[in-house]
Amino acid sequence: MARREIVMEELVEVLYQWHMGRSISQIKRSLGIDRKTIRKYISLAEGHGFSRDMEVEEYAYYLELAGRVQKGLKTPLAASPAYKATVLYESTIEKLLGQKFMVAKQVYRILMRDYDYGLSYSSFKRYMNMKYPKPQMNCLRIEVGAAEEAQVDFGSAGMMYDPETERMRRAHAFVMTLSYSRHHYVEFVFDQGQVTWVKCHMHAFEYFGGVVGRVILDNLKSGILKPSTYDPVMNRTYGECGKHYGFIIDPAKVRMAAHKGKVERKMPVVRQQFLSSGDFKDIKEANKKVVEWCINDYGMQVHGTTKRRPYEVFSTEEKSLLSRLPEEGFEIPLWKEARIHPDHHIVFDKSYYSLPTRYVGKKVWVRGGMDRVQVFWEGELIKTHKRSDRPGTFNTDESDYPPEKSKYLLKSTTYYDEQASVHGEHVRRLINVILGEHAYRNLRKVQGIFRLANKYGSGALDLTSKRCLHFGDYRMSTIRRALDKKAYLIAIADDDKTSQMSGDKALCFMRPSEYFDHTKEVSQ
Repeated sequence: MARREIVMEELVEVLYQWHMGRSISQIKRSLGIDRKTIRKYISLAEGHGFSRDMEVEEYAYYLELAGRVQKGLKTPLAASPAYKATVLYESTIEKLLGQKFMVAKQVYRILMRDYDYGLSYSSFKRYMNMKYPKPQMNCLRIEVGAAEEAQVDFGSAGMMYDPETERMRRAHAFVMTLSYSRHHYVEFVFDQGQVTWVKCHMHAFEYFGGVVGRVILDNLKSGILKPSTYDPVMNRTYGECGKHYGFIIDPAKVRMAAHKGKVERKMPVVRQQFLSSGDFKDIKEANKKVVEWCINDYGMQVHGTTKRRPYEVFSTEEKSLLSRLPEEGFEIPLWKEARIHPDHHIVFDKSYYSLPTRYVGKKVWVRGGMDRVQVFWEGELIKTHKRSDRPGTFNTDESDYPPEKSKYLLKSTTYYDEQASVHGEHVRRLINVILGEHAYRNLRKVQGIFRLANKYGSGALDLTSKRCLHFGDYRMSTIRRALDKKAYLIAIADDDKTSQMSGDKALCFMRPSEYFDHTKEVSQ
């Protein structure tokens, strides 16, 4: 049978009753403590100058004496059997701890596996804590006033069904916690991009019915581009959101989760208390039910620190102090850094926008709004374009080109039609087809075709153009290869003419197998 532990209050009562003249038997009947235990405690107390001849003291005296008695009962850790058994492996433990990535738990496993170490992990930990004590961490708890601060973070939410793509996808939980009331907003999403990050903030402020003065966040890319203790670089989209709603963006120190501990603790709470039930069919239903859970379930639980219900505190004390929501909605811009290519265009959101020659090769910041694209260089707005409504669109301002380059763009379709006619009717038709697909984009190809006439001659180019039109292949590589191989000398057999050909007349168009070997030159 295990020995019953004597608590401090019982020890104080033993000393007081004995001091008042009661016998060992009377104390045993009163407190239910064994006679030997009572005698041991009284003997230890007498070693500290305690006796019945002393005058009755106040409660504080007996409490202090009981503490000294209990301390004397404790066996020093270094004298315990567990410590003595573990210290035999001291050199082995030190050697193992010197290895890379080694931790105390793994040292214990190795001792158990290779050295027949038979003690419990708790005993081993007591030895490690005494032999290799960890520095005591100190911290200050910072509490703020109502509506002053919120903390935000993303956390893993496991797999959820996406009704739009009709498949399971990895989801994330966005959580914003009000630091004063501990009331929070939760939303499940499928990405952590800057647009989603800003939308979640907007939804949270609408849910709370107002805006806090400061938002503390982790250093994720959606909010902070370059973490720094003193000069962090904020994501431009998020920065605009902060200015529109009027809150201060305050990033926590890198790898210091404790600086936003109020929201950090909410992540496992959401997983344990809401996601563990899995009482929803897809992410839309999860987002609907989690709002009810924040208010009626978690919001009405007594918080372990504040000892109050978060939703009640929010409703009665904090909500009325939040800043008002802006009258105009926030248009979420898309910011991107881009380089201006030699063709005077940048690529933004899969479309192309031109800029003047003096900026070619430079990096600029591009802001994409709902209906326009603005380009900034060193903080100055240098160009505005109408935003494309579909990918692959070229938005070209012809005045952006220098005169020696723009003369080709400023020519009309009639000009290129006349230039092509010089080389033959089939060249003219081919050029019209190519320009019909996309004039600006294919101007380089047209100019390249004209240069081929200088190398191979107009006749060869016209016959090659006829073949390309017949087979519907207008690629520059095909045109060059046909000219190099002199494929234009091969007649194009129409169906009606082919049926009339026979004998030597038909065979004259045949070629030996070596002709189709593109790795060799074929002489005519």
